[in-house]
Amino acid sequence: MPVNLSERDEELRLLEKLYTGCGQRKGAVVLVNGPVACGKTALIRSFADWATERGGRFLSMTASASERLDRLGLVDQLMSAMRAAGAAAAPLAGADDGLPGSGRVPLAVLQRICRAVTEFARERTLVLGVDDVHFADEASLDCLRYLIRRIDSSAILVLLAESSCHERELRTLHAETLHLPYCHRIRLGTLGADGVAGQLAAHPATGSAARETAEVWAETSGGNPLLLHALIEDAEDAPYAGEPSERAEADAQDALPAGPESAAPRAPLPGESFRHAYLRCLHRCEPAMLATARAIAVLGEPVAPDLIGDFLGDDLTSVRRSIAELNTAGLLSGVRFRHERARLAVLADIPVKDLFAMRARAAELLHESGAPAAAVADQLMATHESVRAPWHPHILREAAREAIDAGDIDAGITYLRHAAAVSTDATQQAEATAALAQAQWLVDPVKAARHLAQLSRMVRAGLLTGPDALVVVGQHTWLGELAQADALLRTIEARAATEGADAWDGAGTPPAAVHSDLVLARLWLSFCRPGPGRDTGEAAPGVRADAPGLKAPGSMSPRTFLTLATGLTGDDECDRMAHRVLRGARTGSTFEATLCALVLLIECYRLDEAVAWSERLLEEPWNRHVPMRRALLETIRAAAALRSGDLKVAGEAAQTALGLAAPEAWGIALGLPLSLAARAGTELGDFDTAMSYLNLPVPMVMFDTPFALPYLHAVGRYHLAIGRPRTALRNFESCGELMVEWRLDVPELVDWRNDAAAALLAMGENRRARALLEEHPSLLGEAPTRARGVALRLLAAAGPPQGRLPRLQEAIRILRACGDRLELGHALADAEAARSAAERRTAPAEPPCPQAAPWTYVEDARDHSRLPWHEEPEPRGKLPAGPASASPEVPESLTALTEAERRVGALAAYGCTNREIAGRLFITVSTVEQHLTKIYKKLKVRSRADLPESLIRFADVPCSPNGR
Repeated sequence: MPVNLSERDEELRLLEKLYTGCGQRKGAVVLVNGPVACGKTALIRSFADWATERGGRFLSMTASASERLDRLGLVDQLMSAMRAAGAAAAPLAGADDGLPGSGRVPLAVLQRICRAVTEFARERTLVLGVDDVHFADEASLDCLRYLIRRIDSSAILVLLAESSCHERELRTLHAETLHLPYCHRIRLGTLGADGVAGQLAAHPATGSAARETAEVWAETSGGNPLLLHALIEDAEDAPYAGEPSERAEADAQDALPAGPESAAPRAPLPGESFRHAYLRCLHRCEPAMLATARAIAVLGEPVAPDLIGDFLGDDLTSVRRSIAELNTAGLLSGVRFRHERARLAVLADIPVKDLFAMRARAAELLHESGAPAAAVADQLMATHESVRAPWHPHILREAAREAIDAGDIDAGITYLRHAAAVSTDATQQAEATAALAQAQWLVDPVKAARHLAQLSRMVRAGLLTGPDALVVVGQHTWLGELAQADALLRTIEARAATEGADAWDGAGTPPAAVHSDLVLARLWLSFCRPGPGRDTGEAAPGVRADAPGLKAPGSMSPRTFLTLATGLTGDDECDRMAHRVLRGARTGSTFEATLCALVLLIECYRLDEAVAWSERLLEEPWNRHVPMRRALLETIRAAAALRSGDLKVAGEAAQTALGLAAPEAWGIALGLPLSLAARAGTELGDFDTAMSYLNLPVPMVMFDTPFALPYLHAVGRYHLAIGRPRTALRNFESCGELMVEWRLDVPELVDWRNDAAAALLAMGENRRARALLEEHPSLLGEAPTRARGVALRLLAAAGPPQGRLPRLQEAIRILRACGDRLELGHALADAEAARSAAERRTAPAEPPCPQAAPWTYVEDARDHSRLPWHEEPEPRGKLPAGPASASPEVPESLTALTEAERRVGALAAYGCTNREIAGRLFITVSTVEQHLTKIYKKLKVRSRADLPESLIRFADVPCSPNGR
């Protein structure tokens, strides 16, 4: 490809001037110096064309490292060129046999060569171009130096191109020539952005991108003309007119700065031409520079010069000199390659056997220097198990932990596979395999289960101890292999009790953490394997045998389990305890404790906080890219959203959770996301979606665990919603039987009694429903729990009409405090229907149907509970302490008002605002406004301030002004 010179005008003018002087018998010598491939040869050839056009002769010679041992090889090229140009005699003819094999060239030979050249230049100006003079043999350099000292009065111009990195090899030449008055030196550098733009503009493939991306091309090529033209060749091989490949687009995005003007096709895309050109440059450098470039490629970027020196066994000064020369040539930027393709080209150029040894050496040095575990692990991975050392598995496991914490689960698994392969003893292999199974579980528990048989044997043999051994127990439990999990856990507990904490703690974990992990494993297994006759085994060393939850796990409530699982004790409220764990989710708490803390927030009715924490944790990198962690967090988010009444979010979160992990990957926990997805669909009236989830096959072993309870509950709610109360009742009663058998009969787990009562009401069996509901509060106690609120709502429906409204009002108060907007909507709807019936004085025996969907009342209730009150008018009277037991006598002045108008007017007279009145009476604001308009008209007043105080006695809802 023709080479167009850029930024070389000044140098060409100097050469033309010297050529003109040669016509006046003023010889000259020019040393063209510069980094490798910076355009020295192109400059000489361009000038040669110019001189030839003006009648001069140009004789070209090129030295080569491979011919450095050929004595007078460069002189032989000169003589051949002279003969080709018409010279009559050969100065070396007949003298070859008399030349010594080494040492200085005889004076007679030097004279004959010099005379032949000067005579050849008598007729026309002679230009001698010597490329790569630093590779010339010493005998040829002797002849060259002899000639240069004698051309000052001849028509000879000598051009010597030398690489700056080989200056030390030409010390003698420089010493004997640079001081001569007719000796000149030209220093060439790499091209700047303008020079690069000029080169780009000269080629069709890059002409359109010359101005916009010249700086990017200059950065990628380092301004090195050879690399720049190689990039242009790659551009011609992959025309910009076509659609760029996916890899090309990615490379372009890496090369270009971000911005609206950046377009992938305009960026340089290094290809084969670039790779070959880059390696040509390196191999033309001195060996130390090639070695330095290889060291940087192997060690990774960035790397300190002293580490490179240790790697090469070279002194720091030499390393810095090589780095400086590589930067001058545009091959490096600091201690970094300018493009990843350049680094890969250097690595591919290293012989495979040497590369493995270099990788091993790099891993050792990086490990000793305290480099990040991932950097060391990457070097070990690149050795392809060709070397092994006892510390290799440990650093690989550390790198895996860091990768998983950063969300790069695939890299973590790769590190752990390598750690298991390079383990030097059985214990190391056991620990690495357990860590591998744990990491694979985060992606696919089914694949992780392939290691369980081997790991179980390792636990029984004592090769796997500490938290690593509990990984096996946890995975057996997750898959429903509860007997195997219990047997292994008993083995671990027995070994811990017999050998002591230090012996059991083989992984180096602090004893307190070891005990906590052991207790948590037993708690989890006990919770998943409930019921009498399933004892827990021995307590871990250092843990009290009478610790909560260890003696009779079947009687342990979910809240107790969650509190123990989070490792929190004390008198703090549960939400404070949960927040303490969640704030340390990255540094101090295990992921299992984090999950328990989130569920604890739900149980403490901190539903919005549970949703917010779940969403926040889902955005963290150590969760966002880990499928099973995401799935579990989405499940908790769905549970909190469902209870808070946000059915759309609940359905989407449950669907996401099931999409992240196949049904078989959920093990015994499959019932939880399925139940949430089905419940959300049922409550939204999307029965087809709900049934699609309930039709999915579930493992039979799940029905031996508490995860069957929400699943059976969801099936019952579905059948109740589609009008099959008898089928629903059977499912609810099945829940109840299991919960009683397992000693888990607490409504916070599954509120089966209330749902069974709802089914009985739907069947028309009010007496049975009322009996079940009246038994329920005795089990609940006096606490204002969600179950109590639901029970009061259902009791209102099951009881006589006269007592419905007070019960519904109390249910609404409790459910609003609990934050369960779903049940709150049902209660508000029932209250509106009951009030409407009372106003019509119909008092039907059956519970009246609400006139609007529950969501109408839920949204209205949200507005009431969040309204910011600023003005607080003084009360104008005293409200009764509770609902009136009998209707007060109506004064003659108020007989024109209806009962509903008197209730609204009473609260208005007391000083409540329209919105507060609506909230207290469970009606809409517009209804309040309509009532007040009629009241003002009938009483002939203009505002609520004119309302008579006698109205206040008709308030049947306890109230104080502005909700106080």
